[in-house]
Amino acid sequence: MPATTSGPAPVRGLPERAGAALGVVLVALGLATLASLLLTAEAPGPSYEVRRELAPFDLVMSAVYGTVGALMVARRRHLAGWVFLVVGWGYGVTAASIAWTVLGGEHPDLPGLAWAPPVVLAGWTTSALLTVLVLPWLLTPRAPTGWLRGGAIGGAAVVAVAAVVRMLLQVPGAPPHPLTGGGRVSDLARRADDALIPVYFLLALLVAAHLAWRLRRAPVQQRRELLWFVASVLAVAVGYMAFEIGVSLDGRWFVIGTAAMFVAALTLPAVVFLLLRRQPSWQLDLAISRTLVGGLLTAILVASYVVLVWALSMVAPWGEQSRGVVVVAGLALAVLPLRDWLQRQVERLVFGSGADPSVLLERVAQALSAADEDQPQLDGMIAALRRALRLSRVEVTLHDTLLTADGREEEDQDERAIRLPLSNGRTIGELVAVAPRGERLDPRSVRLLRQISGLVAVAAELDETNRALEAARARVVEVRHEERRLLRRELHDGLGPALSGTALALAAVPATSSLSADDAVLLRRLVEELSRRADDVRQMARVLLPPVLDDGRLGEALALLADRYSMGRFSVSVDAPQADRLDGIHQVVVYQVAAEAVRNAARHAGARHCLVRVELPDGGGVRLEVCDDGRGISAEAAPGVGMASMRERAGELGGSVEVTATEGRGTTVVMVLP
Repeated sequence: MPATTSGPAPVRGLPERAGAALGVVLVALGLATLASLLLTAEAPGPSYEVRRELAPFDLVMSAVYGTVGALMVARRRHLAGWVFLVVGWGYGVTAASIAWTVLGGEHPDLPGLAWAPPVVLAGWTTSALLTVLVLPWLLTPRAPTGWLRGGAIGGAAVVAVAAVVRMLLQVPGAPPHPLTGGGRVSDLARRADDALIPVYFLLALLVAAHLAWRLRRAPVQQRRELLWFVASVLAVAVGYMAFEIGVSLDGRWFVIGTAAMFVAALTLPAVVFLLLRRQPSWQLDLAISRTLVGGLLTAILVASYVVLVWALSMVAPWGEQSRGVVVVAGLALAVLPLRDWLQRQVERLVFGSGADPSVLLERVAQALSAADEDQPQLDGMIAALRRALRLSRVEVTLHDTLLTADGREEEDQDERAIRLPLSNGRTIGELVAVAPRGERLDPRSVRLLRQISGLVAVAAELDETNRALEAARARVVEVRHEERRLLRRELHDGLGPALSGTALALAAVPATSSLSADDAVLLRRLVEELSRRADDVRQMARVLLPPVLDDGRLGEALALLADRYSMGRFSVSVDAPQADRLDGIHQVVVYQVAAEAVRNAARHAGARHCLVRVELPDGGGVRLEVCDDGRGISAEAAPGVGMASMRERAGELGGSVEVTATEGRGTTVVMVLP
């Protein structure tokens, strides 16, 4: 089951023209109903109760739901659009039946007067229940399946049962029911209807609970929309129950129930339409947002006026005119702040962060400041763009090469994508923004993307430069590694054996030639010196780059280093349990810096013990620490070649070396590599 709600599921192949035609006919029916109500405003009406004061409410609901449904069917072909059309027709037929009944009070010979009362009951009930028992199951990214499809079918079955039961009711005082004659079947239907009303309410609460469960699983950026939707479904359920109770109790309770149902029924289509978020043109989006703000503001003001006047009548001993003046004055003071608040909320839902460029830029700035080794600046920027503008995918190409992307790649994304050039005086790449499935980017979002494309171009070039720099650093280390490997081979297999061979040849001279005593002593000293130098060369070759490093065994290499320098009164210990997890380049640099630090401790510090520790922090990278208990370094001592070489090797990988030394208390060398 999908956990997100990005818009109603598309239904392919449904005729858009039929939806538009139904919308046009519904408008004509509404106009005819309105004209009839105006013409019969002073007419006494029939002798039985028809609640003619609800006809304007039904006309408004018919216009709102019918318009939203026609737009959804004509522009997006969503199944939910057809549900909206059915709801609009239900309210429209209800209003028309009320008007027809009122007109029948003056013209009792009008045909179909006996059908009008049950049609009023069935039409209103069908519309109200469809919005809370069927519509929520259809608002999914794709066609409903599994539990979603079962919920929609089950809700439709409940609505059908409710409509049939209401159609069989006999309105007291109305003409006999055309099907039942107002007899036993109508009585059974009345008892069934009384029992089913609480069931409808409980089912609506279950639907709201299901939506709340989806809300918990939804991504953070979609929770605001789902929260509004859950609230609107709950409002309709509560409003429906309040209206049914108000009809039963009449009086002020009827006014309160009607106001609650009116506000809730207007809120639901507004929120559902906002879930669609964008339409192809900026002008339409602007009109939609303003229309929604105006409709919501009107509904809230009307409902607030009714409720506040009723509340004042309960607590204040004022006349009706005084109460009305006080309430109007209070609402006049609140209308501007309320309108501004509604405008901000609607624009945020319609356009996302694109409604406020400053919010978008703030998010981009936060992404840039949060950049690190794992997420470069460009990656954070396009991720912020995708979330803020609610895009399906964002790609950045540089020099015809995909540099980075955020969002899932889809097969049909080219149909929904807009491509903007990236340039800094010349075109260097492309910014690709893909709208969610079934949508197209609105011009406001496109304009914002064009305005920020220059910043994306700079970030892309900087990201490419950083990557090239990292590659160059790695290449330098690799080249130096190879050079040291060649030098090691030359020293170990070339110069070392040559010196040893020369020493052996010179050692054989006394056996083949007559030398004076002085010459023999000189020759023997020369042979000893050559032998020592041959051993030094072999030792240098082993220290320069141990062969075990070629196999990635840094721990063993450090252990060999410790064994080589541990002699007499000087010992070296190693603590590097995870050293072999490092890659080859990092292993080489760690070993070389450690070897240089140990060599300095052995030769110059007069130390008795030296500790080599290698750590791999949780945040990544590596930390090398070499500390000894020698004489330390005096404050006046100038850094030598060894210290410079350690910093140079660490700098090749973007690392650093810090030396802490106190005269007479030892030296600590710390290298940190990213």
